[in-house]
Amino acid sequence: MRISIVLPNHNHASFLPTSLGALAEQTEEPYEIIVVDDGSTDDSLSIINSFRPRLQSMKVVALNNQIGVAAAVQRGIETASGDFVFLASADDRIDPNACAFYHQAVATFSQAKLVISKFTEWWPEDDRKLVHGPDSDLGMWYHDGNDPAYFTTNELECLMRERYVGLAANTACISRKELVEVGGFDAGLKWHADWFAIYAIAFRHGFCAIPRSLAQNRVVFASYSRQGMRDRRAQREVSLGIQSKLNTPEFRDFDAAVMRAPNAMSTFMRPTLTALALRPARYGRLARLLLWWMGQVANGKRPGALATLVRRLRRGR
Repeated sequence: MRISIVLPNHNHASFLPTSLGALAEQTEEPYEIIVVDDGSTDDSLSIINSFRPRLQSMKVVALNNQIGVAAAVQRGIETASGDFVFLASADDRIDPNACAFYHQAVATFSQAKLVISKFTEWWPEDDRKLVHGPDSDLGMWYHDGNDPAYFTTNELECLMRERYVGLAANTACISRKELVEVGGFDAGLKWHADWFAIYAIAFRHGFCAIPRSLAQNRVVFASYSRQGMRDRRAQREVSLGIQSKLNTPEFRDFDAAVMRAPNAMSTFMRPTLTALALRPARYGRLARLLLWWMGQVANGKRPGALATLVRRLRRGR
């Protein structure tokens, strides 16, 4: 198994020594490291080039103009030639054993096309971190073991009918073949391009979960995705773009799966409902999702704060 690490960067010169340093310290060397510099105007390129002696397999794709996160990741995917792609971030903190654990998981579960680890948030200002646990939809609430576990497509659907299953891009190591087959990261879907690619693969092939933190996601209030999702109009348009892509023949199977388990769209369900409500041609789809939403509310699973309270009360019985 050959792992290609794809690391997009835009003006993260201050964080590159941490992320690139972690890649240089991997206990199992990756097949290649592809750094896509997305038109940085700081000292990023000089810092990247300073790591060449320590990262012999590093390839640098330097873009003159910024094209955006999703497009930069896509450029990295197109450049990669490994069997699997690990999607790193320039401002994340990566465990030095990441490649070794991903490799071991695929060796154990040869059918795995997608491997994830525990989602962990990191605040570098005070070096604080939060490993999401069973109380969080972003945590591995569905797996309480210490060893990697594989979940089939049917198991994923069953889990997703119960609760949202978080499959974060910065924790993902993905089969390049399957990633290419779903079109990689569609720049038109902007901050949800990673959601579409990862969940399309998961609903088609299942996924493997490693119950440990292998990458710490830096928390940034003004990040690209957070800013985009706070822009209601832009978020509605992106949500509608997802619905339109799901409705194409190529993704009819993926669409059927998420309509059977709409929890998969939890992170953008409200703007999706709003967007569909403004388009009479989509009222049939809107009605199905509204019925599901009302059932969730009736069972105490929505909104999020109420759902968390209900889970805690049930555990306390």
